[in-house]
Amino acid sequence: CEAFSTYPRTYDLLHAWTVFSDIEKKGCSVEDLLVEMDRILRPSGFIIVRDKRSIIDAIKKYLAAVRWEAVADSQTEAESDEDEVIFMIQKKVWQTEEAFRDSV
Repeated sequence: CEAFSTYPRTYDLLHAWTVFSDIEKKGCSVEDLLVEMDRILRPSGFIIVRDKRSIIDAIKKYLAAVRWEAVADSQTEAESDEDEVIFMIQKKVWQTEEAFRDSV
């Protein structure tokens, strides 16, 4: 559960194919990974997650807290035996209320 060796706000796109399932096996939490992803993702950047439905549902609980927005949510091919889902998220730009009022 170590931090990724990179500067904050480095990436425009992160792709996590079963990464969340893999970290649970190593004793790390979904929350730890979400915080680290938020740190290294630029504002307006995207995250593509392909994982089990239960993992996607756990991620959805934290979207508002990190100010991310679900962009797309689709299941994989019908003939697939796996319960995998592809979930796309966008990180929103944080603005204070004062900055928002000034822009209007």
